[in-house]
Amino acid sequence: MQVTGRWDLAEVPELLSWDRRLPPIRIPVWGNIPTTPRLRALIDSAAFQRLRRVRQTGPAFLVYPGAVHTRFEHSLGTYEMARRLVIALWSRSGDRPLLTPEDVRTFLVCALLHDIGHYPFSHTIEEIPDAPFRAGRLPRHEERGASIIRQNEEIRHILTDLWEVDPERVCRILREEQASGTEADLRLARMLSGPINPDRLDYLARDSEHIGVPYGRGIDYERLLDSVCWTPDGLGVGVTPKGVSAVETLIFASYIMYRDVYWHHTGRIAAAMLRRALTEALAAGDFAVEDFIDLDDEQALGLLRASPNPVTRDLVERLTGAGRRLYKRVARLNYARALAGDYGEEIRALVQADYWEREAWARDACAELARRSGRPVEPHHLLVDIVGGGKSLFFEVPVVAGGRVYTTADPEVSVLAPYIARNFQEQAKYVLLAAPAEFVNDFQQMFRLSAGWHP
Repeated sequence: MQVTGRWDLAEVPELLSWDRRLPPIRIPVWGNIPTTPRLRALIDSAAFQRLRRVRQTGPAFLVYPGAVHTRFEHSLGTYEMARRLVIALWSRSGDRPLLTPEDVRTFLVCALLHDIGHYPFSHTIEEIPDAPFRAGRLPRHEERGASIIRQNEEIRHILTDLWEVDPERVCRILREEQASGTEADLRLARMLSGPINPDRLDYLARDSEHIGVPYGRGIDYERLLDSVCWTPDGLGVGVTPKGVSAVETLIFASYIMYRDVYWHHTGRIAAAMLRRALTEALAAGDFAVEDFIDLDDEQALGLLRASPNPVTRDLVERLTGAGRRLYKRVARLNYARALAGDYGEEIRALVQADYWEREAWARDACAELARRSGRPVEPHHLLVDIVGGGKSLFFEVPVVAGGRVYTTADPEVSVLAPYIARNFQEQAKYVLLAAPAEFVNDFQQMFRLSAGWHP
């Protein structure tokens, strides 16, 4: 375990207070964020300012009108939670802190820039897998963010000259390149993406605040930060036993936000429509994906509206036209039961298929409905979305007591966490079929699907 000598918080001015010549930045949830000249320089960079125009929760605003907050605001909130997390850990490190001033500067920069590579419409586009119309897949936003940091001269200058941090180290931590990093890099990567990380601590509270639900606002942040500690190996962040109840509020909030907010069926339908609109335009050669990924939300919508592809134009008009005409739910099927074959072999095969195989299945279903009904049914009039699929949430948070490490997955530590983990796998994930309202009943009859339980 690498340790360093005790140092003063004033060596990293962002940890203490702001430069009185600069006003703080005030954001919802956390209030005033102290600023320094180098923090302002990074925030004012062109690449970071783009995040003002990328919505935090993608098309969720079509369900929740208040969900128009941005990745810019969230990134500032993540920075603030990183700052508070560092102070909490530093105060409990005694004479042997595990973080050096350079580590702290690097961590604060990573927290602020963690979403700088986000695509338009939040995670919606990132869910498109390997595509026949391009070589390879779209990189994860963390990978793209690292590319931006490497290639953007303005950001590299600010990091090198003002923050005195290595841009390559920032990239390694953002990409979680553990094999090529040092023990210190691994520690920072786990702080940034472990079960108790500043990104999660911010988005649960912030999304709840703007969307208007109480879940993330019920997390006991004060007790959580009061109980955070290093794991005995010095590489991870856990809590002392007094923080278990606070961690349980964090786990429950994360679960319920995914189940009822991020995975709300209307929001998922809107996201599926956007993905199909984009893939149709790309497959037709209307533009290259490289022309799209650097845009903000409104620029991306403008590019899709200008597409000569009739499918793309129809889907975008339904989403953003004068009257909202989103597709409606044909069926919502439990993912675990679908995978087990409870809905028949065809549905099980659909769940096991890849994105493009599911799209081909939906096209065939549209053609079959047209044949049976004698009505025109376009190939894009049925969409399939596997909601949650391979997604995993954190349910095992280290609990450090007496020099030993327990976890919240242990029923002796928490009865709630294992129960929520099971419920997440068995109930939160689902298979969604959606179509224009005028075709919903026809598809239900053709698939012989009952209405079932629709939350």
